[in-house]
Amino acid sequence: MKILIVEDNLDLSLMLADCLKISGYKTKIASSGAEGVKLALSYMPDLVLLDYNLGDMTGHDVAVAIRNMRKTSQIPFVVLSAHGADPMLTQGFAKFPNCRGSMSKVLSMKAVLTAIQKVLPAKADKVHAHTES
Repeated sequence: MKILIVEDNLDLSLMLADCLKISGYKTKIASSGAEGVKLALSYMPDLVLLDYNLGDMTGHDVAVAIRNMRKTSQIPFVVLSAHGADPMLTQGFAKFPNCRGSMSKVLSMKAVLTAIQKVLPAKADKVHAHTES
């Protein structure tokens, strides 16, 4: 399974990518919204972890762009934000059928993996077995 991380904080992106790779996922990192949209189209990930506050555009703008392209319109995403629990943020993304939730950036990798496994359940058993060995 492939995950695209769209995050302008390089340290956080690298940490997420490393942890996801250890758990058996393939990852690519986009450090801007525009790069994220381009990579979504060329990489065709199974899931996008999408920062809300990007330098060049908002996560909402990226979600709209991904949703409006025929090839990427069904790719699910989870919003990562320092304001992940903010009801306004959650309501703003509720209209996107491919939004699978929002979460705070300040959480454990176990919580991130749990959220990913809810979106990509076919991979969950494989990841769970891999992390126990």
